[in-house]
Amino acid sequence: MSKKPDKKTEAALIRALKNAKAFSQQLQENREKRLWKKVDVPCSLYEAINGLTKAEMDTIRKNYDLRNLSSLRKAELAAELAKLIPLKFKKIIFTLDQSRYDFIKIIIKNSGVIPDMGISVSNAEAFMGLSIIFPGLYDDQKVLFMPTELINIFSQIDSSELQNIVQRNTEWIRLTHGLLHYYGVMDAWLVKAKISELIGQEIDILEFMNVMSFACDFYGQARYTLYGYQDDRVFDAKKIVEEHRMRPGVDYYPFTKNQLLKAGDPDHVDRTPEMSSFISFLLKHYRLSDQEINEIALQTTYMINADSKPTLIIQYLQSWIEFPSFEFVQQLTARIMELYNNTRQWVLKGHTPNELIQEERKYLKPLPTEPFKISQQNSKVIDLQTRTKIGRNDPCPCGSGKKFKKCCEK
Repeated sequence: MSKKPDKKTEAALIRALKNAKAFSQQLQENREKRLWKKVDVPCSLYEAINGLTKAEMDTIRKNYDLRNLSSLRKAELAAELAKLIPLKFKKIIFTLDQSRYDFIKIIIKNSGVIPDMGISVSNAEAFMGLSIIFPGLYDDQKVLFMPTELINIFSQIDSSELQNIVQRNTEWIRLTHGLLHYYGVMDAWLVKAKISELIGQEIDILEFMNVMSFACDFYGQARYTLYGYQDDRVFDAKKIVEEHRMRPGVDYYPFTKNQLLKAGDPDHVDRTPEMSSFISFLLKHYRLSDQEINEIALQTTYMINADSKPTLIIQYLQSWIEFPSFEFVQQLTARIMELYNNTRQWVLKGHTPNELIQEERKYLKPLPTEPFKISQQNSKVIDLQTRTKIGRNDPCPCGSGKKFKKCCEK
């Protein structure tokens, strides 16, 4: 029976994909509409929270780990949150990295409100989920604002000590993203141990996880799951963890601190000689912008890490370019295989397939230059026809006519 879907099934699949895309777009539009509500600024924390839905308030409550409040009505919950959040706000400030710290400073410098500068929905929701910054409509203009009470708390705490903590957090987050870029999935304790080793200083696991919790929500590069921290591109974390466990003798590839800081960039691509050769080959035949090349490099690296077959990578490239000949496809396939064998992979703990092959060769003993000699004392050669042990004076089973001791036993 043919596995190829018929035309009716293909049409249904295409319709389903279009509907899914339209549904996703509608959800995004609905999220944006909910974000930008009319507000009066400046405003208090209570006024900002009271303008939210009950579900949005519950998100804030959970993020601050405020218990025994779920049964409260909306107005009561808003009042309790406005009372309790300032008591815990310092802890949230101490989880900021440089970019979020700078963003808050810009808002405070502008009396607590600025025009929207194109903030993403996810970033706005992350800020709002901790009641730090709220989006709204003021005079029919999209604005971002900070409640007056929280501006005062931030201004009191802002010091050289906070700036040092912000720099530390920035490094922790960037290194974590770098580790996950190469390893895919890592237990929280292992991430903490690796970072402690890289910076030469022991770090507190709870403090580290608090910093990463906000970073995961804000940047979306990583998330915390049953398997630990995982790169957001990872589809099957369980498989990667199992592959890691299957290689107990293989250590995680020892990246330097600088390598991991670079890999922490969301658009980072390892420009290996093989990747450069692959890109040069494409540019020789096609006019592609830097953005298109970077997108192809990112997606190709991801597909290799997702264990996609070379044929799938070729199909992906066909969505960008038209192949002129069969000879071209052969040359392209050869470069993809070179790229595959020299790309650092999640399942290989950051090693490339070629590196592991070279490592294994170190432990392979070369074959002896002379044929193997059987010890006469412990000879246990068996005649396969009679299934009995051959004596030294028995005819040699090779058919030479000589005794075994004068022939193959030597």
